[in-house]
Amino acid sequence: MAKTQYFKTLAWAGLIVLFVAVVIDFEVTWKSKGGIRNILTYNVRDAFFLSLFVLPAVLSHLVTIWGHYYRADSHFQESIVKVLMENAKDRKRVSIWERHDPWIGFSTKYWIMVLISVFFNVIWFVQPLVAYIPSGTRRLGRTGAIYAYVAFGTGYAAMGACGMLLLLVLRRSMFQAIGYTYADLLPLHRWMGVAFVVWSTIHTIFYTAYYIHFDAFWDAFNFDGNTRGPQNMIALVAYAALCVLGITAIPQVRRRAYLFFITMHRVMTVITFVGTLMHYPYYIIWYYCLPSMCLYLADRFIPKMMQELALAPEVVCSFDKEADIATVVIMSRNRLEPLKPYYPGDYINLQIPELSTIYHPFTIGSYWAEDPYSMTLYIRTFQENESSWTHGIAKLCPGDGSRILVKGRVDGVFGDRDHDYFSNEVIVIFAAGAAITTFMSLLKSMAAQIDATSNQFASPSVTHVHLICTFRYESELYAYGDFLHRITHDPRFTTWLCTTLYVSRPDKDKPPTVCSSGQCGHEGLCERVVPETAQPVPLAYPFPRRPANYGAAGVTETKDKEYKKPERARPFPGCCPESTGSCSSNSTVCGGGESSAGTRVASAASLETTHGLSRKSDYDPLPTFLEMSSATLATVHAKKDLVATTLILFVPLVVFAWSRSIVWDGVRDGQERWCRTTFNFDQRWTNHCLWAYALMPGVFHLALAMVMGYAGLWAVRSSNLLHSSPSYSSSRKASSAVSSSAASVSSSSSSMGKGKGLDASRSDLETDTLLSASSVLQPRRLGGLYPEAALSVVLTDPSKQHTIPFKRGRIQVHYHIQELKMAGIGREDSLGGASRRKGGVLVFGGGPEAFVEMIGESCKKAEWDVDFCAETWAP
Repeated sequence: MAKTQYFKTLAWAGLIVLFVAVVIDFEVTWKSKGGIRNILTYNVRDAFFLSLFVLPAVLSHLVTIWGHYYRADSHFQESIVKVLMENAKDRKRVSIWERHDPWIGFSTKYWIMVLISVFFNVIWFVQPLVAYIPSGTRRLGRTGAIYAYVAFGTGYAAMGACGMLLLLVLRRSMFQAIGYTYADLLPLHRWMGVAFVVWSTIHTIFYTAYYIHFDAFWDAFNFDGNTRGPQNMIALVAYAALCVLGITAIPQVRRRAYLFFITMHRVMTVITFVGTLMHYPYYIIWYYCLPSMCLYLADRFIPKMMQELALAPEVVCSFDKEADIATVVIMSRNRLEPLKPYYPGDYINLQIPELSTIYHPFTIGSYWAEDPYSMTLYIRTFQENESSWTHGIAKLCPGDGSRILVKGRVDGVFGDRDHDYFSNEVIVIFAAGAAITTFMSLLKSMAAQIDATSNQFASPSVTHVHLICTFRYESELYAYGDFLHRITHDPRFTTWLCTTLYVSRPDKDKPPTVCSSGQCGHEGLCERVVPETAQPVPLAYPFPRRPANYGAAGVTETKDKEYKKPERARPFPGCCPESTGSCSSNSTVCGGGESSAGTRVASAASLETTHGLSRKSDYDPLPTFLEMSSATLATVHAKKDLVATTLILFVPLVVFAWSRSIVWDGVRDGQERWCRTTFNFDQRWTNHCLWAYALMPGVFHLALAMVMGYAGLWAVRSSNLLHSSPSYSSSRKASSAVSSSAASVSSSSSSMGKGKGLDASRSDLETDTLLSASSVLQPRRLGGLYPEAALSVVLTDPSKQHTIPFKRGRIQVHYHIQELKMAGIGREDSLGGASRRKGGVLVFGGGPEAFVEMIGESCKKAEWDVDFCAETWAP
């Protein structure tokens, strides 16, 4: 903890220096001796700019990457131990810093950042007015001075807001070191964009009024190179682009036509910024924009490079047509080196080149410690909208359950790096559909920690979780591997996790099966019935076959043979009528209070005995991050990232400083650096000076940074393709020890066409080259466990999935809130004694925005004394 706190302190120090520099910038730049006269030459102001603006931002970013972002493992380890404590009194509520307000739902830290942003906007606007209006009144008159300096102040504020815009959309920044996430800052980015548009509009109106007031409108707006007319005309183009950018960014456009929005956002941003530079080509503009541009370019290039080095160039894709769920498995590059650890709630941005050039965010549904060699995404396809990207992936992946390989690129991993939610005594999760993926890794990590450390205390205080989920179709329950079966039957979950599942719609195109006996399933629960004659689905691995000695680790390989796909039987109509939704669930044994744990254990035991799953060994192991050496692996990846980030940040900055010191125009009138001031020359020479000394250094910096970024991406992608080429595979195979059972392989592969992928389950091909692997891999120990999950796709075993209990009907959030309150969860003791909340109650709402808002409103109406946290699928 001490080391992590040390790095956090350094990040705080860098931010404070940057904030102070922004406040005093006006005095140093505009009010110091000489003022604007020395702005073009290389002087002490460059030292001020580099030391107080650029370096604090850049160093804070590097400190964040090494000391916080990749120290997420230490944060996670410190927080996860709180799920099982010796004494409940040791638990604490969510800190005031993280707590959400009961009215709008934003956290305290968000409102603090709002106040800081408002403060800076006011400072940027007020300082020029206070400094210049009194003296300007004597020279321009009262009206002229107001027009001139309100326009100047709003332009100054617009530049400040422009610089802040990019800082607020960094996925990895110094703001994370002090507790902010990308999702926290994204709303503020939008409001800062509104401020940029507002300031620019006022700036345009008041300068236009100023020119009209002095009868100089046509002198100020023309293409005569002897005046500022061309610069003002360019400004109108930049302002028009800004207006288009603002209009296309409103939610109604952004949500309904995302591709149009993101395209216009990028194009109009470039036009706006270039036009602003040409309108106001002073070196001072880089004070606000260059630091954020440096970090933005590094933030966009480096995560892609790191994943290109670590991941295979293709992803495994399958589609469950009945459930409308696509499953995408992303494998490590050579399946020998584990991926960088990812933590509960983390997400990546995925690009499928065959579908789009846009990266789409998805929460990682897999648990890293269980499978450190791959990431699994569950994608709800929403086929109602045929123009959507998810509809495209549904068409790309086969709907018959088979698996194909498609090219895929990953940007990430990103996410919350504090992980301070485990200290609560009770966690309540409301999730809709695919939002369950946000919490799958969270629940598995809790189960692993509780199972690993439960013997340390005689009577431990365990965090209790209430999971209430709703799905569209029954088939969707079985689209998430064995996760839902595990959390409802595995004793490592059922002793502390209460699960209630809802299915709101009948499955597509299939009426409920009539039950001849008319009897309900076990304890009146809706169940899926699989015929006894059904064979388990054979696993068609799109990877090298396992060596023969792999069975010694207790893992057996399913042989390829013909099988009959089990038919999905519907719930008993007598048990779960569609109209009433009266089927009970296991929520009846999940009451709150101190005595509920024993009831839960007994109920879990009865379910396991009934279905033949009475031991923890019946399920795959759940190792902890500590067992899998996550801290060591995170450090290895952090070093690579830190080196790449340092290069892309500092090399262009050196070029920037060098280009500022060059005497571009040689000697004029016997003097070097004749552009010491613009006041001694006409407008043509002034423009020449401004372009040479103000714009060229910044242009060189941005050009070099982008060249380095794209060149780096090209290099790692080329290396990845070389790594996966048949010739390279053959050369590696010749020098590697392979199993005799897979000595002869076919090197043939199919080319990928539009809408098609490489069949990952073809029986006529040996699978050594199907995932661009280089050779048959020997399983390698990691933390004492074989990476069995890394060599398989999602396991769908009907024998473990046909007993998932659920309710038929729509979720009744208010009913569940009242039920929990009656159990003493989220309210004070009615006798005025000690609080029943102890460590507090945290409520998550995950799913579509309307669903999350409904959860928040229900908590308010019920006057439920809890901490509410709105979780989206991915920002």
